Amino acid sequence: AHHFAGSTGYGYADMGREALEGIFASFFGTEASLVRPQIASGTQAISSALFGLLRRKDELLSITGPPYDTLRTVIGTEGDALGTLLEWGITYREVPLLDDQPDLEAITKAIGPKTRVVAIQRSRGYSWRPAFTIQQIQEIVRAVRSVSEAIIFCDNCYGEFVEEQEPTDVGVDLIAGSLIKNPGGALAPYGGYLAGKEALIERVASHITAPGLGREAA
Repeated sequence: AHHFAGSTGYGYADMGREALEGIFASFFGTEASLVRPQIASGTQAISSALFGLLRRKDELLSITGPPYDTLRTVIGTEGDALGTLLEWGITYREVPLLDDQPDLEAITKAIGPKTRVVAIQRSRGYSWRPAFTIQQIQEIVRAVRSVSEAIIFCDNCYGEFVEEQEPTDVGVDLIAGSLIKNPGGALAPYGGYLAGKEALIERVASHITAPGLGREAA
């Protein structure tokens, strides 16, 4: 019962939150996770990951073609939103799909010395292609690792619990998703999560809260 008790307004020493994040980390087989109602949606979770990991002159490489609409405004390739990745001096490229499948040869050729984050969109989004399977994601990871140690990030929205393994089980460094979708069981009206390597989770948490606060605050 103590896991359901309230905490301070700042969220320090929230045992219920720590237990929940431990459960997510255990399920996804990762070192750490963030599961927060303050993350309003999957888009914010993904945006937080990208802004937490990327710095000026770094490159974001999408290897599953263009992401869905709301991510394009985060990157800055569409719309006129302020504070986009491109405005921050982060470069962006994408590798088109080949017959709706990841083009592994093109992916390995596209990765360069400035490529900091390699991004995978697991679900179809608003396109007509099929969602990628864990086996396909594993093949992508192997291809990337054959040429680079860049951070492999996966937009896992709609992909949770649909196979026996998750992207983090096959070498993906960080995943993000929405509690509004599969993890919330159609009950959560908002919220998002991230799971992955502890150092990466801490970088994202410092972006969401503040440097020095990280995961300790709400």
